[in-house]
Amino acid sequence: MFFDLMKKHADSPDVVAHPPILFGVGFLIGILADHWLGASFALGDALQIGYLFLFGGFALAAWSVWELRAGGTNIPTNMPANNLITTGPFRNTRNPIYIGLAISYLGLASILDAPIALLMLVPVLLVLHAGVVLREEAYLIEKFGDAYLQYAARTKRYF
Repeated sequence: MFFDLMKKHADSPDVVAHPPILFGVGFLIGILADHWLGASFALGDALQIGYLFLFGGFALAAWSVWELRAGGTNIPTNMPANNLITTGPFRNTRNPIYIGLAISYLGLASILDAPIALLMLVPVLLVLHAGVVLREEAYLIEKFGDAYLQYAARTKRYF
C-alpha cells in the first residue's frame, strides 16, 4: 500500500509530497531535534490541553475523509479526483483534512513537550501551501472548471 502512494496517476495534482508524509517528516525532524537538544516548553500540566487538539484535529480529518469516501472520490493526492465534494466540513473550508492534520500536529507536539517539533510546523505548512494546496487548486480548476471556481468563491481556503 505504501508503494502505491509513490505511483502518480496521470490525472492527479502534481504535488511535491503527500500531506501525511510531509507532516510526518516535519514532526520526526522536530522531535529528534527536541530530544537531541533537550528542549522543553517548561509548562508542566498545561500541556494536557494538547489532547483536545490531537483528538479534535483527528476528528475533523476523519470526518473529511468520510465525506470524500461517501462522495465517491479518491483521497490520496496521487489519484484522480472523481467528484467535487462540498458537503460536511468542505462547506466551510476547502482543506479540512490539512487543517485537522495541523491541529493534531499541534496537539501531539504539546503532549510530547516538543517545542522544536512545534516550530517545524511552520515550514511544513509553507511547503503544504505552496507545494500541495496551490497545485491541487490548479488541478481542480482544470478538472472541474466553473463548478470549482464557484465553490472556491464561496468557501475559504483555510479559515
